Amino acid sequence: MLRSIWVINALLQWVLLALILRKSCWRQHPAFLAYIGFCSCKTSTLIWVDLFERSWYFPINWATRFIGVALMIPVLIEVFAAVFRPYSTLPKGTLRWFKISFAALILLTTAAALYFPGPAPGSFNTLMVFSRSATIIFCGAFGFTALFSSYFGIPWHHRTYGIGMGFLLFMSVGLFTDSLAAGYGLAIHDALREISILSYTLALVTWLIYFFRPDIPSRIPTFEQLQRLQKALDYPAEKVESFQKLG
Repeated sequence: MLRSIWVINALLQWVLLALILRKSCWRQHPAFLAYIGFCSCKTSTLIWVDLFERSWYFPINWATRFIGVALMIPVLIEVFAAVFRPYSTLPKGTLRWFKISFAALILLTTAAALYFPGPAPGSFNTLMVFSRSATIIFCGAFGFTALFSSYFGIPWHHRTYGIGMGFLLFMSVGLFTDSLAAGYGLAIHDALREISILSYTLALVTWLIYFFRPDIPSRIPTFEQLQRLQKALDYPAEKVESFQKLG
């Protein structure tokens, strides 16, 4: 069952890669193209290694996982830039809340690493903590862009939105399984491995749907949308000021 899902994912990745190249979508999404191209080669290689050179599976799997995380950083920047540029037109205080949110993510990641170090022995546990920490940051970042994209003219059926939602989908499931493993042992992680891989399958299907359909242009946000966002950004500061007056 697990190997069958694996093979399906490999095929879906190659189909997605071919679709992106055929429709010349790589011009708008070069970082995503690089990520999918690498993942296509990675999955196919791991299937071959699992069949013929199992002793090499663990080091190759974790080495390629580090590379995959590194390639996700420019994808996140690509999505972030598509949603929020030009930064000069953002409502007052937006960038400040971006920085606060990122700092909160770092603190949450550090706390999770310290208080839930995981049950695995030695260096393997270090790798799992790193993987879980990276997943927390990416989940928070992609969730943040999905939450605010509609305010900046990126509707839910826009291709950029679909890329972010695909990552959020499979990484949130991965975070869930990694968190359970940290609390209850590796047996839980192994038992839920198929669910994690199926969530990536669903992410691939999501990306295929978004890239198969014609992309729609982003819209200029309306004054009402920016006003609602500005009100949401000002709300915490207003509450702090009201408490200070009461004090």
